[in-house]
Amino acid sequence: MQRLLPLVPTPRSFRFATRRLAKPDTIAVPTRYGPVRCLIYWPHPDAPLAKASSNGPPINLHLHGGAFIVRNPRQEEYIAQYIASEVGAAVVLADYATAPQVQYAVAEHQCFDIARWMRTAAPARGWDASRLSVSGASAGAKLAVNVCQQAHGSGDIAFRAAALAFPVVDLTRADRTSAKRHPRISPLIQRLAIDAYFVDPRRRHEALASPRFDDDLPAAMPPTLIFTGELDTLGPEGDELAARLARSGVAVTHHRFLNTDHGFTKTETNTASAAMKLIGAHLIRHLA
Repeated sequence: MQRLLPLVPTPRSFRFATRRLAKPDTIAVPTRYGPVRCLIYWPHPDAPLAKASSNGPPINLHLHGGAFIVRNPRQEEYIAQYIASEVGAAVVLADYATAPQVQYAVAEHQCFDIARWMRTAAPARGWDASRLSVSGASAGAKLAVNVCQQAHGSGDIAFRAAALAFPVVDLTRADRTSAKRHPRISPLIQRLAIDAYFVDPRRRHEALASPRFDDDLPAAMPPTLIFTGELDTLGPEGDELAARLARSGVAVTHHRFLNTDHGFTKTETNTASAAMKLIGAHLIRHLA
């Protein structure tokens, strides 16, 4: 999976950015586990928020999916490009470590360390450190939640917005089902991800491993956009997360896409296009 999936190109129909961007910079960001390769997409100067502040553009950290196994940030490059082109934020696309080379909680800590670096490096790079956001899909959405949890715990980073596509927040179970006969996230895939990365069963109930069990989670989350799919085995989990955050007073925007399975932002062009526009509107609203 690690070697073959990066060879599968993203269809041209998934390039939703309307403005031409420069190639991303590649840098090594220091973390407690050593440097992590990150791609930096600079905002288009004509995008809405690119020049909205004298302190520079806002910053978004995007964390890709892949069941905690696939290490291929460019699979979601089109999302980073859309945010840079249509929102006007600088986007950091992180190449965090995955199983089986590492185990929980390496990726969680790496992603938070990258967020901390974004805040401290912002003045030198011309970014506005007061306008930070985080986004992710699937496993990356869980890592985005983890970044918010750690930021809340440390008290030194404040996020203005989060965008989560088909998140997983409970890594104690592999029995999810769907009305679809052959859903993309089958019990086999669920077990593979859990057994490969969350190796120690005793740690799977930890708040950082499974944010569902974090009693303080609502306090950690900024205004949050959540996408779920009707036929996704993870859909009810995301629906529950959205309802819980909303009940606790978090500003939540929840979109449940009908007749869609997991990963719909990468497999269904029309649905992906709608999702991109919702991400753009959410970030513009809360980063302005």
